[in-house]
Amino acid sequence: MVHMIKREGPRNRPLSVWNEKDSLDGEEINVLVIILDTPGCSWSRQGGCSMCGYNFNTDPGPTSTEEYISQMKDALDRYRKEPYIKIFTSGSFLDPGEIQKDAQEIILGMIREKCGEVRVLLESRPEFVTEELLGALSNIIPDLEIAIGLETADDKMRSGKIRKGFTFDDYLRAGKAIISKGLSLKTYLLLKPPITGEKEAMEDTIMSIVTISREFPGSRVSVNPMNIQKGTDVERLFSRGIYKPPWLWTLLETLLNGLEESENKLHLMSSPTAGGKKRGSHNCGACDDAVLRGIERFSIDNDPVHLDLKCHCRDQRWRKTLEAGDLSPTGADLNDLRDM
Repeated sequence: MVHMIKREGPRNRPLSVWNEKDSLDGEEINVLVIILDTPGCSWSRQGGCSMCGYNFNTDPGPTSTEEYISQMKDALDRYRKEPYIKIFTSGSFLDPGEIQKDAQEIILGMIREKCGEVRVLLESRPEFVTEELLGALSNIIPDLEIAIGLETADDKMRSGKIRKGFTFDDYLRAGKAIISKGLSLKTYLLLKPPITGEKEAMEDTIMSIVTISREFPGSRVSVNPMNIQKGTDVERLFSRGIYKPPWLWTLLETLLNGLEESENKLHLMSSPTAGGKKRGSHNCGACDDAVLRGIERFSIDNDPVHLDLKCHCRDQRWRKTLEAGDLSPTGADLNDLRDM
């Protein structure tokens, strides 16, 4: 059993700050990434998602507005004129139980004062997305991008295998509120939830991409292949040898087919956590770096040429996995974990 940690002293510094590359409008840009030290995701205290271990490294005690101000001062000292700033927490930025409403506005105000007109990415579960809150925050930062972890358009899979705690209709309502305010929507999809076979996972994510393209054309979708986080249901399945992260070939084919079947109505991207490692999406080892570089380039401009890659493992192993299935018991859900 992995337990949440207890921090000592004030939370005056963010958990992490770094610079990375991303894309906007088909161009590669520099990004400042800030991970705030917050009480964590409120949903995790009700059981949480099957694959998420972030809150095992989170102190559930409150963070004051003054501490958030101190964290942002520290983070913005690293600002180097990046046009795009991402703010992550272990839960939802828009959750007033995680970041108080006054702190939300102060944080964005500090960015506006220091950085001027930049795009800011915030993450949230749909239940915290309201037109009133979006209106207040967009008055401070007009170019807001709100990211929602939908994971799949299939309600049964999201409930039974991911334990996400909301429906596709909840996501639709939140997405429409974001678009109605003239803001940008980003959707996260999870490739290969637990207890899901390789082929089923690919088909589900492609279906989800197409569904989102119909509802929110022009939005951005990030396909996140599963990675194994400590203390999660997914790790327990992984340790028993009845689950493995998806092949990078599965991710590559999902992006290619998703782009084609959605008729290029979305911008697709992926940045696989632990890519090329045992606990992340990987192939045979020999081709992993090349495939990851191709996916990185594809994520910038969505040109399929970057994914025109080959390796002996693609035909000799990956295609056989698709044909034969794998050890994941398709059709089961998390209620069946006790029988595994």
